[in-house]
Amino acid sequence: MLRVGVIGLGAIGREHLDIYRNLPGVQLTAVADARFPGSDEFGVPSFGSTDALLGSGLVDAVSLCTPDDIHYQDSLSILEAGVHLLLEKPVSTSAEEAENLVKAAESSGLTVMPGHTLRFEPKYLTAHRLVESGHIGDVVHGYVRRNNKTSVADRVKGRTSVTFFLGIHDIDAVTWVAGRRVTAVQAMETTQRTSDGGQAVAVTANLRLDNGGIIQLEAAWGLPDDFPTDIDARLRLVADRGELSIDIHEQGMRAFGDTLGYPVPVAASMYGKTQGALHEELDAFVRAVRGEIPLPITMREGADAVHVATAIDKAIRTGSVEEVTYR
Repeated sequence: MLRVGVIGLGAIGREHLDIYRNLPGVQLTAVADARFPGSDEFGVPSFGSTDALLGSGLVDAVSLCTPDDIHYQDSLSILEAGVHLLLEKPVSTSAEEAENLVKAAESSGLTVMPGHTLRFEPKYLTAHRLVESGHIGDVVHGYVRRNNKTSVADRVKGRTSVTFFLGIHDIDAVTWVAGRRVTAVQAMETTQRTSDGGQAVAVTANLRLDNGGIIQLEAAWGLPDDFPTDIDARLRLVADRGELSIDIHEQGMRAFGDTLGYPVPVAASMYGKTQGALHEELDAFVRAVRGEIPLPITMREGADAVHVATAIDKAIRTGSVEEVTYR
């Protein structure tokens, strides 16, 4: 049995808990969160810090699901303890920290995987394979969009920008699907702010690809909470021999009762067992730890997405076209 722990017991951390409990050959053995030291809520030992959990010797691997801006030191501690790491996206909100994590991961001999869930969503994986096979040719232009509800921004409380919280998904997805790196960006944000006043409600950016193509990115968390689906996300790529597009509303299902809704059935539990993209992500991490499959996404790729997000937020501040610098 692979002994796993979860650090950070917010919304995403609790999803990791449920999934690990359903994975064969995996035993959830410990959790950690400063809010729940010694709690019996989770059915396993609960610690108040990462160091306390690591010191217990109860885990072989962990998911780190703490807020984006505090990933760095805990990630280093986990690797120093010889524990395999699934690190929720983004790997950091600092390009320098991201690069240090790449070095630490590559020298550790451990399985270290960024949690970019769209890589495990069948539509995005199919799009990646279509472009990789040459089916639509070389990408010329397109767009990606990810809009979320105001309650999500309220939950984040100004800790990080919408570029890093939402845009990072699509930065990684579009570069992976297109098979191209971003070389330069220009960007703007709204003057309207989130309820705490700390962040812009929406960001748009133009991304120059290394083949000369251009992609428009939109990231926002201003949808009303009664919007009929939790996320409004789309991707479109136009290439020199074809086109592909993804629209998450196209699930073939809608429901109307007191309100109109577009349920996402692929994310629902099925007969008491977890399924969906996050389930596939965690399962792939476990299989990579066991040496059954190559690592699906590397820390280098996770850090590259951070470099693009950093350039976008810098371009907002400077009003200039910013080159994306990779290591």
